Amino acid sequence: MVNVYCVKVGTKYDRSFVEKLKTSIEKHFTIPYKFHCFTDKVEEDYDIPITHPELTGVFHKLTLFQFTGDCLYFDLDIAINDNIDFLAERFDKFTVVNSINYKQDVLKNPLKFRLTQNTLVNSSIMRWTDNRKILEKFLKHRDLYLRLYTGIDRFIYNEDIKYKYFPGEAISSWKEGITYNTIMLYNGKYV
Repeated sequence: MVNVYCVKVGTKYDRSFVEKLKTSIEKHFTIPYKFHCFTDKVEEDYDIPITHPELTGVFHKLTLFQFTGDCLYFDLDIAINDNIDFLAERFDKFTVVNSINYKQDVLKNPLKFRLTQNTLVNSSIMRWTDNRKILEKFLKHRDLYLRLYTGIDRFIYNEDIKYKYFPGEAISSWKEGITYNTIMLYNGKYV
């Protein structure tokens, strides 16, 4: 059984984004799973209340690592257009999206630090089995990390977190100029 998670905190996204994601997963994921929405406003039977209300925004995604087992996470601003069973092929290592195709060219060669673009990972989709040590690391120095990073992608990339990328060409971002793929990421489009 795969546990599928999303996070809805605050008012940036309304409940329709959760329902759209849930419906897309029902349509395009054939592996047995249970859907969960980690939220600050429990409304549905699949909702789980957030456990660290002192955090804001995207940092609630890190607190999902308290959960173990076969876990998949999806941002609310994605579109699933075809079968996504490939996301559940291996849960042996923490897995994220490779964002090299849509990050600034100055990051690619040579790799340079930029405050706003200092990562080549994207956490719009994540897969894990047991990442409690990542959460523990973050919470141990939470105030420092909240000041250093604007999001968890930069925390993952810069803090020696071990990860791998989802394989293949089935995940694209609208930032690449691509309009359709199995999974489309609309990261940053609704800001």
